[in-house]
Amino acid sequence: MTSTNKSISHLPILHNPFLNCLFNNPQYFKSPLKGVVDELQSNHTNFTILVPPAHVLNEYYDPTTESSNSKTLLKELCYNNEDFIRSHIINTASPVSSTITPISKEQSVIYNTLNNKQILIKNRIIYTGKGFRRSLKLKTLSIQYFSSFCDYFPKRSKFMIIYIESTLFGGIPPRKMLPPLPEVRETNKTDKDIDSVTFEKLLRSFPLLSKAVSDKFYRLFHHNNYQFRVLRYKNRKKLSHIKLEFQKILQEAFSIISDSVNVDNPNSEQTYNLINHIISMYPGIDLNKLVHEYVELNLYDVLWSQLIFQFNCPNDDKEAYDPEAILILTKEKYEKLSCLSLNQLDIPVNKPWLMNELHERISLGVQEFEKLADSSIMNSAAKTQVVYSTFRILTQRKNGNIDPVINADTLIGLLIMVMVHSKIENIEAHIYYIKHFNSIDNTNDGQFNYIMSNLDAVLFHFSKKESGYLDLIENSKKNYEIWNAIKNNDLEKVESIIELVNNEYPETELPENHFLKSKNINGESCLMFAIKTKRYEIYDCLINSNPNWIPIDSILFEKNVMTNQNLLMCALIEETDYKIIDDLVDIILNNATLEEQTMYFNMTDISGRSVGHYLFHNYKLISKIGHLIDWEKKDNNSHTPLFSLCRCYDHPEYVELIRAGFNCVYKKYGETGVDYDKHVDKSGNTLLHVLLKGIPESKMLSNSNNLVNVNQLNQRCLSPLMVYVKYNRLENLKEILHDSRLDFLGEDFKNYYNVFDYLSFSALKSTKSENFQNIENAVFNYYLQNYFPRHATENVAALNAKYDGGKKDWLIFFKNGDGFCNYKSLRNIKQILYLIKLKQPLSTFPSEESFWKNYGFGISTSPMFHKVRINRLIDDFNLLFEGLTFQESINQSEFFKTFLTEYTKETSIFESKQRIGEQLDFDKQSLGEVTYKLNQIQEIEYFLEYSLNNFQKYAYLFARLAKLVCIGDSKQVDCRNVLDTIMYRFNKTTVFDDIFTYSEVNNQAGTLGVAREYFYWIQMHGDELLHSIQKLVSDINSWKQMYYSICHINSELKLMEPHNTVSQESQDNSNGQELLSRRDSSLSINPIPEEELEDDNLGFLSNFVGTSKKARYKKLVVEKSEIVKNIMKLNLEIKWSHELIAAEISDFLKFRTEFLRFGIKRYISEEIKSLKQRSTELSKYVFLVRKDK
Repeated sequence: MTSTNKSISHLPILHNPFLNCLFNNPQYFKSPLKGVVDELQSNHTNFTILVPPAHVLNEYYDPTTESSNSKTLLKELCYNNEDFIRSHIINTASPVSSTITPISKEQSVIYNTLNNKQILIKNRIIYTGKGFRRSLKLKTLSIQYFSSFCDYFPKRSKFMIIYIESTLFGGIPPRKMLPPLPEVRETNKTDKDIDSVTFEKLLRSFPLLSKAVSDKFYRLFHHNNYQFRVLRYKNRKKLSHIKLEFQKILQEAFSIISDSVNVDNPNSEQTYNLINHIISMYPGIDLNKLVHEYVELNLYDVLWSQLIFQFNCPNDDKEAYDPEAILILTKEKYEKLSCLSLNQLDIPVNKPWLMNELHERISLGVQEFEKLADSSIMNSAAKTQVVYSTFRILTQRKNGNIDPVINADTLIGLLIMVMVHSKIENIEAHIYYIKHFNSIDNTNDGQFNYIMSNLDAVLFHFSKKESGYLDLIENSKKNYEIWNAIKNNDLEKVESIIELVNNEYPETELPENHFLKSKNINGESCLMFAIKTKRYEIYDCLINSNPNWIPIDSILFEKNVMTNQNLLMCALIEETDYKIIDDLVDIILNNATLEEQTMYFNMTDISGRSVGHYLFHNYKLISKIGHLIDWEKKDNNSHTPLFSLCRCYDHPEYVELIRAGFNCVYKKYGETGVDYDKHVDKSGNTLLHVLLKGIPESKMLSNSNNLVNVNQLNQRCLSPLMVYVKYNRLENLKEILHDSRLDFLGEDFKNYYNVFDYLSFSALKSTKSENFQNIENAVFNYYLQNYFPRHATENVAALNAKYDGGKKDWLIFFKNGDGFCNYKSLRNIKQILYLIKLKQPLSTFPSEESFWKNYGFGISTSPMFHKVRINRLIDDFNLLFEGLTFQESINQSEFFKTFLTEYTKETSIFESKQRIGEQLDFDKQSLGEVTYKLNQIQEIEYFLEYSLNNFQKYAYLFARLAKLVCIGDSKQVDCRNVLDTIMYRFNKTTVFDDIFTYSEVNNQAGTLGVAREYFYWIQMHGDELLHSIQKLVSDINSWKQMYYSICHINSELKLMEPHNTVSQESQDNSNGQELLSRRDSSLSINPIPEEELEDDNLGFLSNFVGTSKKARYKKLVVEKSEIVKNIMKLNLEIKWSHELIAAEISDFLKFRTEFLRFGIKRYISEEIKSLKQRSTELSKYVFLVRKDK
C-alpha cells in the first residue's frame, strides 16, 4: 500500500472525472473509494459502470445545490460522494428481474447498483428507479470496454462501461435554457368543438333527451307517415312544393323540441334543465341549426331523389311550368365543352406566368368542386362549404405566388372552367339545394349571395339564351381536333391543321384565343402533348412551322401546374425522342438569357426535383447543360442531382452516367472543391453508400482533393463497406478495400456489427452465388493480408459469432485461408484451450485464468452487452492465433485444425485429462533413468536464476511500458473528444444549439489501444514463462532439500557402522573424491539383509550396538530409500522441465521480438488511418470556413 508520508503522484489526469476517479486515483485506499475498489477487485466482470459524458461532469452542477449560493459541480461528487459513485456502478451478473415483451421481443432488465438502488434498462434507455430521488430517462450513448492501467485493479483487467447522456442524479446546465415558445392557442377551438356537435350525438350522449324526443322523431321520419306522403311519391311537382313540404316537416321537428319542455309534459323540467346544461357546455350552440341538420340527415335521400326527378324531367314545358327546374348542363354539353381552354374565355390576362397561376387555381378548384358529387356530402352546410372552398381557391393568393388581378370577368371565366371540367351531374340541383334547404338564413349574407349569383351567371352563360355558348362549343371542338390528332400520332392530320393555320397567319403571331395556344386545365399545351407522344415529326411541325407562333416565353413558362414540371422535365421523364430533347435544349440555350437558362434548368417540381434530377434519362445532356445545373439542390428526399444519378441502378450505361456526372461536377466546382456533405440524404447515405459501381470513374477515392469519409455511417449504422457486402456490390468492394483510410473492422455504435457480421447475414441468402463467394474471398483475404502475419504458412481467424438459442451458447465462426470453416461453441473452445494448456503445462500458452479474465463465463446479462463482449473475445481469439504463428512450442497445424473440424465423438474432460496425464508420464519415462549431481543441479539453478532475474527486470520495464501505452490510449481518446467538442462549438450552425452532440457516441478507443493489446499479450506470455521458471526453481529447491537430507542420513549411517569401515571410508575419501555412498552416488545404498537387522545374534551390528541403534539404523535406511525414490522422480521432472523451459525461453525471446514488431506495425497502420481520417475532418472544417468567406 502506498505510504501516506510519501508524495503521491499519478499518471496524467483523464478528461472524464468519473473515469479518473475510479482508475487514476492516488487516494484509492481512502474513503469514499476504498469500499468501491474492494468490491470491484473481487470480480470485476460482474459489474458495469455507467459513465456520464465528460462535458456534463465538468460543466454541469449538482441539482441538490440549485437553490444554493455556491453550486457544486458534478465532478466534485466523483471524488467526494460515495453515494454518487456507487449509484453509477451496477451489478449486471445478477439482475433483479428480466422480462421480454411478446411482440417486439424487447428485453427489460432491472439491475441493482452497488448501494442497492435500482435502474431499468429497456431498448437502450436507462430509467432510474427505487432509491433515486429523481425519476430520469437517459439514453445510452455507447458501450465500451475500459482497460485499467492502475495497480489496484487486477493486471490487464477490462471494465465494461456504458456512456449515458447525463448522470443518474441529473444535472443543471451552466446557462439556463431558453423557455419553450408558448403554444399558439387556436382561437377557433370553441367553434370547432361546436361544429363537431350534432343533434344525433346529443341524443346518444344524453339518454334523458333521447327518451323525450326520439319516439316522436321516429314517427315523423317513418315512411308510413301519411302527413308527409307528398315527398314519398315520385310524380311531377314544382320545386317550391318540395321546399314547402320540407319546411312543414322542419316545423314539426321544432314542435317536438318545444313540446318536450312544455309544462304539460311530466318530464319538461328535467328536459328544460338538460337543454340549458347543453347550452352551457357549448356556448354559442344553435339548437335550431342542429335540428335542421338532423332533419336533413333523415330526409336527404328522399329530398335529393325528388329534386333529381324534377330536374331530369323533359324541358319541353318547364319554361312555363317551373323555370327553376330547367336542366342546363347535360352530359351532352359537358362532352362538347370537355376541351375548352382558359385562353378562349376572353379574360384580361395573357402573361404566361399569370396564366400558370390561373390554371393551377382551376385545377385545384376542380378537385374541390368535384366533392359536391361525393356521397358523404348529405346536407346543405357541407355543400355550402364546398362552394366556399372552391371560391377561396379561385380568388385567394397563395404565399409566394404571383397574384393576378381577379375581376368579375376573370372570376366568371375561372368558374366556367371549373364547372365544365368538374362535370358534376345535376349541378343545378346542388345549387338549388344550397339556396333553399340551408340551415342558415343567408338573405343578408353578401358573400353567399355574390357566390350564388356568379354560379347563376355561369349557368345562364351555358343556356340557349346566351350566344357565346356556341362559340365555346366551337373552340372546344377545334381544341379536341388538334389534341386528338397529336395524341393519336396522326401526323397527316396535324400537318393539315398547321397548313390551314399557316395560310391564315403566315407571318404574324397567333391571337391569344387561338386553338394552337389552347391548354388543358393542368396547363399542358399542344407542345406538351407532342413531347408525350414521343414523335419528333409532330413536335417539329408544331414548333418549327412558324417561329412567331410559339415565343420563347411560352416555352420557358409552360409547365404542368399540378406537378410543376416544365417541358424539359416532362420530356426526360417520358423518355421521349432524343431529337425532341436536343432541339428543345438548343432552343432554350440559343434564345434565353443565361439567367433564364439557369432558372429554367433549376426550377423544381412538387417533389423538389429540378432538371438535374432527371438527367439520368438522357445523360448525354450533362455535357450541354451540366454547367448550368445546381448539383447541390436537394429534393424532398434530400437527394441532389448527383445523388439521383448514383441511385439510377437499372441504367444500361450506368458507368458512363457516373463518369459524365462526376466529371461535370468536378469541372463546375473545381476551383472551390466539391462539398460531399451536401450530397447526403436524410437517411445519412453518402454518395459512396448509394453508388452501385464505377468508383474509379467517379474519382471519389482516387482524387486527393476530395474530402470523403470512407467510413461514414448512415442512420442505419452502415458504412459503405458494410453496404457493399450486404448488397453484393463486388466491384465497389474491391475498390474500397484498396483505400488506405478504410476502417475495415469498424463497428457501428448501435448494434456493434462489423463487416463479417453483414457477410454472415448475406451468407444466409446467397451462399451458392459466385458473386457472394468472390465477396467472401475478397473480404477474408483482405483480413489475412492486413491483420494476420504474412509469414505464416498456416492460418485461422475468428470472424464473427451468433447466439444458439438451443444450446444457449455463442457459436464462434472460424475460417482459414484454404476455405475451411466451422462454428465452435464457447464451451467447446474453453475445453480446447484448457486441454492444450494441460498438454503443454510449461509453455507460454495462456492459462485459463489469464485468457478468460475479462469474459464473465456463465454470467447472465442484458442482450445490449452481449455483442460488445463477444466482439472483444473474438479479438482475443485472433490475438491467440496471431501469436502462435511466432511460436514453435505448439503444433500450429494441429491446433488450428481443432477449430475447423467437427468431432463426431465427444470425449469427457475427465477422460481427456487422463489421457493427457498418461501421455505426459510416458514422455517423462521415455527420458530413461536420470541422475543429477549437485554441480549439475547448481548449473541448472544458475541458469534459472539468471533467466528469472533477467525476465523479472524485463517484466517490470515492460509492465511500465504497457501501462504508459494504456494511459496513452485513454489520452488519445480525450484529445479526440476535446477536439470534436471544439469543432462542434466553433461551427456556426451549431454554436448556439442547446442540444449538444456527445463525443461519447463515437468509439472510445484510440490507436494505441491496438498496441496495448499486443503489449498485454506479450506480458501474459511472459507471466506464464515466469510462472514455469518459478515452478522449476521450486522443484530444484525441493531437490536440494532432499539432497541434503540424504547427505545427513548418510552421515548418521556412517557413524553407526564399525570403526574399521569408517576408517576405510575416510581413507577413501581422503584420496580427493567426495563420495556419499559405496557406489559414488548420494542416491545409492547397499541393501542390508533383513535377517541381519532382525537377528540380535547375527551380523556385525550386534557386537557394538544395542537394540535401539538397530531400529534407528533401519529407520534411516528406509527413510533414505524413500527420499531416493522421490529425488529420482524429481530428477526426471527437472530434466523434462528444464529442457522444455529452455526451449520456451528461446522461443519466447524470439516471440516477443517478432510479435511486438508485428504489433507495432499494426499500430502504425491504424495510426496512419486515424491521422488521415482526422486530416479529412480538419480539412473539411477549413474548407467550410474558406467557403463561407
